[in-house]
Amino acid sequence: MYISAPKHSTKIVLSLCMITIYMVNDVQQAFAISNMAKDSASAISQWNKPLQTKVPSPQDKHPARYILETESSQTVKPIGSEDVRAVETPVTTIQPEQLPPSSLEKESVTVIRPPLKALVSIQENLNPFSMDAQYIEGIGLEETLKAALGQNLDIANSFSQLRIQKYSFLAAASRFLPDINSGYNLVGLHGSFPASLLGTSTISSTASSFGPASSIKVPSSVQLLSAGFTYHAYQGGKVLFSMLEQKHRLRAARAALKGNINDVLLDTTKRYYELVLNESFLVTRTRAVAISAEQVRINSSQEKNGLATGLDVLQSQAQLASDEQNLVDQQQARRHSAIQLANIMNTSFSQDLVSKQTNLNKARLISQTVPITDLLKIAVDNRPELKQYEELRLATKRAIIAAAAPLQPKVNLAGNVFGVGASPALGALSSIFALNFSINWTLGALGTTDLANIQGARWQARQSAIQAKQVFQNVFEQVRSAYDQILAADKRIEHSTIQNAAAEEELKIAKKRMEAGIGLNIDVLNAQRDLTQAQINKAQAIVDFNIAQAQLLHDVGLISTETLISGAQI
Repeated sequence: MYISAPKHSTKIVLSLCMITIYMVNDVQQAFAISNMAKDSASAISQWNKPLQTKVPSPQDKHPARYILETESSQTVKPIGSEDVRAVETPVTTIQPEQLPPSSLEKESVTVIRPPLKALVSIQENLNPFSMDAQYIEGIGLEETLKAALGQNLDIANSFSQLRIQKYSFLAAASRFLPDINSGYNLVGLHGSFPASLLGTSTISSTASSFGPASSIKVPSSVQLLSAGFTYHAYQGGKVLFSMLEQKHRLRAARAALKGNINDVLLDTTKRYYELVLNESFLVTRTRAVAISAEQVRINSSQEKNGLATGLDVLQSQAQLASDEQNLVDQQQARRHSAIQLANIMNTSFSQDLVSKQTNLNKARLISQTVPITDLLKIAVDNRPELKQYEELRLATKRAIIAAAAPLQPKVNLAGNVFGVGASPALGALSSIFALNFSINWTLGALGTTDLANIQGARWQARQSAIQAKQVFQNVFEQVRSAYDQILAADKRIEHSTIQNAAAEEELKIAKKRMEAGIGLNIDVLNAQRDLTQAQINKAQAIVDFNIAQAQLLHDVGLISTETLISGAQI
């Protein structure tokens, strides 16, 4: 007896089995995917980890040389006569009464470092004046120039180039000396050579010892000692004119070094006066903030008493916010100018530089009675760039003759002495003397290569002549431009002085009118902006005049530490 299953039961069982198999496969795939995800997450976490890079340090066991040089160049050290001191603790409270007074002296602007209380704090526990610097030092123009001459990297680079050119000249001049040669040879031989080479008188004496009279057997080994010289008497002028070319290039390198020194002196003077100018602007901006803060206080007090409107208070607050933003920008500009000055002097950037000057005055370095024609003549005699390119022009002319040297014959004189003997008897050597005089004439590639080199050298000489003319024109253009800049800046100083005095009087009158109730708040704000701009214009005009004077000294070739301080006597 048996129970018969339905026909479709088998299909159901098979379906259940297939489903079970698929579920098992899905579970296995899920485990595999999970493991892959873990591996991927681990790989991503490893990838996202920061690189464990070791920062080089002078304290390493074997530090790189550039690390030591960088550490040495960034070491805090005094530049001038003042001691290097740490920056002061930042204070952010504004005290207008502590600000330096405005200067009414003609052709002079106050450059007194404002107190920290008058500056805007940029970051907590950060000095608002020196910002990122840890030390501070006061310097003057003379100290700045001397430090730049002693430490500037551009000057050091030019001096290295001069030394390279000097040894290139010595190498070219040494080709006039003869070549010395000496040597020792040990030659193993086997065989014989015809006895007729030694002559008939020798055959009879040597035939019995070495064999038949028709040939002579050579010894198994021969020693050869040699010493001599070779003098290249004539090489088509290549040696002479190559030396002359290097001599002119040496002189050009000397002129380039002088020109680089002049450029560094000018750039240092510009950077110094830019620092002084930004310090002057900082005084002006702090004074503007103090005036605006006082105006806000007055308007707020008058509004409480019904003597001013809310619009007056808002206008004064907006002016205060604008002046504070300008002050923050000026603090950054002053620090940036100090960094630029430190860069050109190759000193530590962590050492903030401030000017010793308390007043910014006109510095006339060249008398205004000297006519422009005399200045142009002085420039022609003293500008190192003119000397440099003239020497380069002469060097390329010498290079033409050196390029034509392979087309000419070469004359050589050589002398040698040989010691010949059979090994191993080193003491039994026979002396042989030889003197050789030769004239050779070789045209490589039928002389076409040398002709092409000659034409190339001629065009290089032409290019050097054109460059020399360009420099000549540039010198004249620079002298005239600097002369005109002095005239314009001198006139701007006169007008800015008048403008400054008028703006100060305008502000006084506007305040009195407002206090008396017959003036408007906007009049005071406009007068304040006029005064700030007038003080900025005056300081800018004085700095432009001083820089133009230094530029003219540079352009006529008379710039030096002494002339930048005391002026040039023409």
